[in-house]
Amino acid sequence: MSIPSPQSHTQAATPALGVAVLVLDAHGKVELANAAAAALWQARAGELAGDYLPNLFVFEVTSRDPDLVQAQWEVVQAAALAQPVTLRLQPKEAAAFDAIVRLEPAGADPVRYFATVTRPAAAPAAFAAAPAGAAAGTPAPGGDNFLALLAERSALGFFDLNFVKGEAYLSPAWKRMLGYTDTSLPNTYESWLALIHPDDSGAAPDKLSGRASATGSRPFSVEYRMKHARGHFVWVQVVGAQLFAPNGSLQRVVGAQLDITDRKELEESSLRAEERLGALSDRGRIALFELDFTGGPSWLSPAFKATLGFNEGDLPDEPESFLRALPPEDSVGGLAAFFTSKQPGAPVYFDALRLRHRNGTDLWAYAGIVRVISRKRELQRVLGFVAPMPEGGGAAAGPGVAPEHFSALLAELREAVLLTDARDRIVFANAGAERLLGRSVEQLVGQPGSEVFRLTHRVSGAPGESPLEKALATGDGTPLNNEFALERGAGAKSVPIVFSCRAVSDAGGQPAGAVVVFRNPDEMGLTPEELVKANRFEALGQLAGGIAHDYNNLLTTIMGGVSLALDARDYSGLENSMKACEAAKGLSRQLLTFSKGGTGTRQTLKTAELLRDSVRIAASGSTVKVELNAPADLATIQVDRAQLLQVFQNLIVNAIQAMPNGQGNVWITAGNVTLTDSQIPPLAAGQYVAVEVRDNGSGIKPEHLEKIFDPFFTTKKTGTGIGLSTVVKIIKHHGGQLTVDTEVGVGTAFTVFLPRAEQETVADTRQRPTLNLATRTNRILFMDDDPEISRLTEGMLTGMGYGVDLAKDGEEAIKLYRRYLNIKRPHDVVIMDLTVIGGMGGEECFRKLVELDPNVRAIVASGYDNDEMKRQFLDLGFCGYLTKPYRVGDLSRIIKQVLGA
Repeated sequence: MSIPSPQSHTQAATPALGVAVLVLDAHGKVELANAAAAALWQARAGELAGDYLPNLFVFEVTSRDPDLVQAQWEVVQAAALAQPVTLRLQPKEAAAFDAIVRLEPAGADPVRYFATVTRPAAAPAAFAAAPAGAAAGTPAPGGDNFLALLAERSALGFFDLNFVKGEAYLSPAWKRMLGYTDTSLPNTYESWLALIHPDDSGAAPDKLSGRASATGSRPFSVEYRMKHARGHFVWVQVVGAQLFAPNGSLQRVVGAQLDITDRKELEESSLRAEERLGALSDRGRIALFELDFTGGPSWLSPAFKATLGFNEGDLPDEPESFLRALPPEDSVGGLAAFFTSKQPGAPVYFDALRLRHRNGTDLWAYAGIVRVISRKRELQRVLGFVAPMPEGGGAAAGPGVAPEHFSALLAELREAVLLTDARDRIVFANAGAERLLGRSVEQLVGQPGSEVFRLTHRVSGAPGESPLEKALATGDGTPLNNEFALERGAGAKSVPIVFSCRAVSDAGGQPAGAVVVFRNPDEMGLTPEELVKANRFEALGQLAGGIAHDYNNLLTTIMGGVSLALDARDYSGLENSMKACEAAKGLSRQLLTFSKGGTGTRQTLKTAELLRDSVRIAASGSTVKVELNAPADLATIQVDRAQLLQVFQNLIVNAIQAMPNGQGNVWITAGNVTLTDSQIPPLAAGQYVAVEVRDNGSGIKPEHLEKIFDPFFTTKKTGTGIGLSTVVKIIKHHGGQLTVDTEVGVGTAFTVFLPRAEQETVADTRQRPTLNLATRTNRILFMDDDPEISRLTEGMLTGMGYGVDLAKDGEEAIKLYRRYLNIKRPHDVVIMDLTVIGGMGGEECFRKLVELDPNVRAIVASGYDNDEMKRQFLDLGFCGYLTKPYRVGDLSRIIKQVLGA
């Protein structure tokens, strides 16, 4: 076939040449940048390659530290893949300006991304035209050979069909996409027409022109199928432009082609899933529902409404309709409380449900419930089905749902689901389980669940306890856990998973099976709440320099005192060294607590201590004077410690950064206040603690004041604008409110209002009956894998008058304890480290010691000074929690408390 020649020729540049494009690897590193991008950043050809995307924009944290840059890339990646985001672009010689960044996947093996950069309004000159010397329509223009590299190595296939010259160009990637080498497929338009699917021939580039008359250039975007060299068809998306002569004849078609087979298969799979769901909810008459508690749309299937005696239009699709279907005595506290009160910790559960029919009678149904709960432990969505039980069945009757309907329902879940019977044999696996385990249903059913679902710890690599065996043996479930990876057999790479497991009980309450629900967290999208948590990385980066400065000062004091004692036998400096050790211990405790980001568990804290800890880290290394005024009678607050540290440290850092020349004052003032109704909307009248963070900095401009709490809004040269939005979310989640008072040139004051608490703080020990002096052995068993710590602690205990046995791991500790227990002379106290590399740690050792001796008195010795961990291990049965590093006095005090002395 010959390419027809038009009557005249109109020259036009390829549209893609004027757009700033970056090719990124999986870690956000720039591999290629076109000339338009180089011009935009005022860089030389090839200068952007090798740098990371976050370094090309303005963030609150600027650092070349790989971990911090990677964290920033992950935040931008999560946001820009979901929708275009606005970032501050920093050229080399000009002022920063707003730019819209879009990310598109460009390949899966290896992973690549295309980043296109545009301006929200009028584009700068860098976007307006192709670089000088670029030939019109040439696939490899510019001195940096950007498009040549892109044509040869990227997942995009470029083409140029010149009907004037009778020439065609198909890039190597275009041919490789269809299974051909560059030399095995000729550069002709006939090659193109021979490969296009017969049903899609109307989408050929020269056929598109017949749809409407045109002159100049016209962009197009189409999807169609092309035949692969192996015989199957590949779905492709083609974007480009047609160039027309003044008389309307087609002269040229240029563009790029991308393989979208995976997306098309996903779309078809989604359509099939919707069809199956429709069949279940309509033709199958299975009563399905979805309730959204975040303000989004809810849905009640026609079969659900019919089950309650309603027609399609008689019952609105809203949570209130479901609530009205529950008896009032079963739904005290509202719908959210109804769904969260049952089987806490299990995202999926099954239960007998009592509903009210439209005629006023009770209707018993078997219900399967899937709860979607946020990281803040808030209920977001509930999905499920109800199936009426046989008449007269009541709460104890068996379910009336057919097995095939039940299987079809679970098959629609994106999470992977495994069900086992009482003998640990797999009886059901959905499509998600097939995909993550790498086996078909036929290969899974009948196999031992504990052997198929095998876990290894992500950090240590140690085998994990089987949650299925645990559920079947004890009836105890495993709440949501993200610490393990799933093994997939010899030669297959393990997959990180998030999972939960629970036992399925029979009518007598005995485990009749177990269900485990799991998924790959890498396949989860970030929620807005999770996205703003990335603010912790920024805050840590800001604080790192000051913390290092303070640590070096403390180490100077410690080393100086020790050096005097060793070299000159002058012990006068040791007291200051000890005080410096205590200060360093406190600083590391606050840093670890802050970096952990909160556990969702609240505790009663002294407000003044929390503020002192916040100042200690936030003001580290700063030249700004920070003053704290907290009265002695300041009330306590019940909060998540790590989250409130994040709040106050953000506010203090912002105040410090508001100083124009790095000099100024920050005043932190706290007090007890009594609020009346509407005094601080929307807070109710009551008793509160108010904390004001005031500075004498530059103040906030009126046009910026209403936007400062919006995510991604910032006026700083290095800022992302997510700090204050995080502060507001945390404070409101704690039932409080944040106010701001500012004056340009005078300063700004942020005031935090939090409800007071009346509870006491958690004790460090759990008291057991006093050990009778007649039965005491004055022997202590100490377990730690660090020989230096063991040697020093042995000296401390010997000096107190105790006999000491040392163990390097849990196995050795159990042997020693059993030896003395057998002769009726057990150790008075066992002190054990939690983490032992390559051996049994403290928690597992304690469980086995309790089996030997239920009266064992054990103390945790840990480097993690965390109130939540302290509470966790005291609840587990430990009698005390000792924080490293410790002194002789600390060790003596906790032993006496545990012994009741």
